[in-house]
Order: sequence, then structure tokens, then C-alpha cells
Amino acid sequence: MKLTTHALRSLVLPLILIFGVWAAAFYFILSDELIDEVDDQLEVYSEQIIRRYLAGETLPDSADGSNNTYFLRVLSTSELGIGKRVEYEYKNIYVASRHEDEPARVMHTVFECADGSYRRLTVMTPVYERNEVISTILVSTFILLVAMLLVVIAVFAWVFVRHTRPLYRVLRHLDDYRIGHHEPLVDDTDVTEFSHLIASVNDCIDRVEEAYERERRFIGDASHELQTPLAICQNRIELMMDDPAITEQQMGELAKMQQTISELIRLNKSLLFLSKIENNQYIEQTAVSINEKVHRQADLLAEVYASRDIRINVYDKQQWTLTANDELIGSLVANLLRNACLHNVDGGTVDVYITDGALSISNTGDGEPLDSACLFNRFYKAHHGKRHSNGLGLSIVKAICEVSNLTVTYSYESNRHCFMVASHR
Repeated sequence: MKLTTHALRSLVLPLILIFGVWAAAFYFILSDELIDEVDDQLEVYSEQIIRRYLAGETLPDSADGSNNTYFLRVLSTSELGIGKRVEYEYKNIYVASRHEDEPARVMHTVFECADGSYRRLTVMTPVYERNEVISTILVSTFILLVAMLLVVIAVFAWVFVRHTRPLYRVLRHLDDYRIGHHEPLVDDTDVTEFSHLIASVNDCIDRVEEAYERERRFIGDASHELQTPLAICQNRIELMMDDPAITEQQMGELAKMQQTISELIRLNKSLLFLSKIENNQYIEQTAVSINEKVHRQADLLAEVYASRDIRINVYDKQQWTLTANDELIGSLVANLLRNACLHNVDGGTVDVYITDGALSISNTGDGEPLDSACLFNRFYKAHHGKRHSNGLGLSIVKAICEVSNLTVTYSYESNRHCFMVASHR
């Protein structure tokens, strides 16, 4: 989840609660004010009727066209102590103009006449207009709250995104960062925290670059320095093997030593080659035909593995030409084909399919899939790995694909191991 989305989700609930409480308070306050206004009107109407009644004047009609209604009732002595002098209540009354019962606000007032008797005046007024007003205000308030919520969220999102641009710039820089191709981040923000973050990222990347450069120099120097003593050892063993005084047992031991040194030389060359790939030392690019590379390597390997009766079938579905380093692509094809032959069964087959943008190489195997999680790791060997494999071939393939804008994947179908190399579309 993005930071902006997370912040908005954290903001929406408090805003809804705050606006909801405000809306409820606004509704009840407004309703209270409207009730007070109605009660004030009833008080004025009641006082007018009582004043005229006590003065002996003619009372207004009980239905004066304003929907206000009243009636008087004489109170008995037993009723005098019941209830308050002034009471309010809600009840339904029949409104002739609407021909239906409507809710009304009712006011009861007890007053004393000149002869010492008591009267109970009841005045009432319909409140359906008040309910309609409150309903209209309630709907309008809800619409206003939703609009306010959306505006606040939009403004917050705009402000948040605008002020977090340096953070996203740092993230993009880290996503695009590749060792050996570092350009320092420019600190163009006046926010203290972001300036600190940019400085920390630049410092961290500088340390990574420094450590990587030391490692690169060590690997390169170590590989070059090992080449000479290994070659000298191999030459001396060959000289010793040419000595006529050497016994058969000594000859066997020397042969084993020579084989071990040959494996060390191959391993050293592979590590040096892998180091050069990762250090981007193969920068020259040309138009390379995958079809030509495959056919050339297939012809060479067919002769090498003829004794094991391994057949290499190449199917040119389409021509595939890409812009890359010629030496690297040749090594990529050679490693994949050699791997398919080396880990094949006697009398097995290698099927190669070439299309525009994809190369598929599959071979028969022993019926067990490889561990795709660590297949491309250095020195990985399956439990049935061949003795002459140093476990670096697929690591080299993976490294070449990364610097050549290619992808390599592994699958196991119908008792066949399949490696697919494809270009990024």
C-alpha cells in the first residue's frame, strides 16, 4: 500500500467521526432552536387569549386560518394540584386544510379568573412545516458534509503528495541504482528530514561503491595472479610425465593432479569472466544473430558428445537478431547448450527453438526437476551434478542476461528440462 493511500485511510475515519459529531450537534441545536421558536409563538398566542378572556373581550375563532387551535376548559378543585401550570407536549391533531392528522406542538396553561375559578387553556400549532424544514436542512447538511470531506481529502492528498516528492525521488533513485553507475542525489529540498535522508542515501551508496570497487579489484587481481602459478604447475607436471624413469603409479597420480589443476584453471577463468561481466567491462555492442550462434555451437558440441549419442535439433521458427555484446551472447548460447548436453542422458536429445525474441533449449533428463530457487546461484550443483561441472555456467548465463536486457527462466515439463531466454518487450 502506498504511503499516500495509507495516510488517507488513517485520515478518513477521524474526519468522518468529527464531521458526524458536528452534524449531530448541529442537528440537535437547530431542532432545539426551532422548538423554542414554536414555543415562543405558542406563549404569545396563549397570553393573547388569556388577556382577552380575563378582560371580557371576544375571543378569536379557534381556527383562525393560521392552523393554530385552542380550547378552554374549567378545572375542578380535584384537578388543581395535578400537573404544572405550563406544560408542553407533542400530539397528533386533525388539520382541516390538509384533511389528515398532523403532529403538533401543544401548550397547556392554567390561569385563575376573577371569581377564583381556574381555567385550562390548550393552544396548539402543527409542526409539519418544522419537520420539513429540519428534513431539508438534514439532507443539505449531509450533502455539504460529504462535499467537505471530499474537498478535505483532495486537498490533503495534493499537499501530501507535493511535500513528499523528495521521498519518491529518493525511492526512484534507489530503484534505478546499479552498482558502478552512481550519480549522487541532488539536495534541492528545504525540508530538514528529507535533506538528512538524501545525505544518508548518498553516504550509504558511496560506501557500497567503495566496497564494491575493492571487491572488484581483489577478484580481478586474484584471478590474474592465480593464472601464472597454475599454468607453471601444469607445465611442470607435463614435464614430469614425459620423464621415462617415472613409474606407472606415479604417472596415475600426476594425471590426477593435472586434472585437478585443469579444473582450477577453468574455475579461475569462469570467476574472472563472471567478474568482468558484473563489472560491465563488455560495453561494446553490435547486431548479433542468435540463429548463427546456436548453429555454430550446436555443430561443435555435436562432435564432442557424439560418443554419448546425444542429438542436437535446432528449429529456426524465426530469425532473432539483437543488439548486445557478441562475446557475451556467444558465451550465453555456449553455456546453455553445453549445460543441456552435459546434464543429458546417453542417447538423449537437445531441442532448440528460435523465434523472434525468444530462445528455448530443452533436454532429456533423469526425471527430477531442478531447484529453481537456487538454480542460478554460484557453485550450485544438483545432487546428480556432473563431475566436470564447476557450478558457474548458469550463474554466467544469469549475469549475461542481466547486462543484455534479457530474462532467463527454467521449467520442467514432460521429463524435459527447459531454459527460456527472452528479450524485454
